[in-house]
Amino acid sequence: RVLRLAVEEHQGHRLALHPEPVRLAELVAAAVLRQQQRATKPVQVELAIAPTETLLLDRLHLSGVLDNLLDNAVKYSGERGVRIRLTGRAVADGWQLTVADDGLGIAPGYQAAVFEQFFRVPTGNLHPVKGFGLGLFYARQVVVSHGGRLNLRSELGHGSEFTLWLPAARQLISTAEA
Repeated sequence: RVLRLAVEEHQGHRLALHPEPVRLAELVAAAVLRQQQRATKPVQVELAIAPTETLLLDRLHLSGVLDNLLDNAVKYSGERGVRIRLTGRAVADGWQLTVADDGLGIAPGYQAAVFEQFFRVPTGNLHPVKGFGLGLFYARQVVVSHGGRLNLRSELGHGSEFTLWLPAARQLISTAEA
């Protein structure tokens, strides 16, 4: 799915959204459960998601974004395991979700580039984590297509914090085809 999006984006196609009413708190809980079921190392999840109004979202693509953020938190945590904190709340004109971990973190010089297509943080000749550098590109494209934003704060050696903001449903209706 992510690779297909990258190819379509390269060919000038837009991400096709299929918005439907979604309770984001339920979507987050389902993504956490999927991650816990497939994790191969210790994963401790702290979930603080405020009850939300129903938002008009593409359930499949937003699930992909959540899966990607959680999967990255686990993959880039080293062998000891990871603690992930998810906080969500209603904010002015939308909803904000933060996915924070205590993993390896990302050096300041690479933080803007992690959202670029095919970018991977350089690790020399060693690539213990497999991938194509498409996950965060995909995540940002999905969030932006919903009229939202996806931002990163990270400190090398102390983890990363991804914050996504999604507009209220009344705003999303006009940007669903973006």
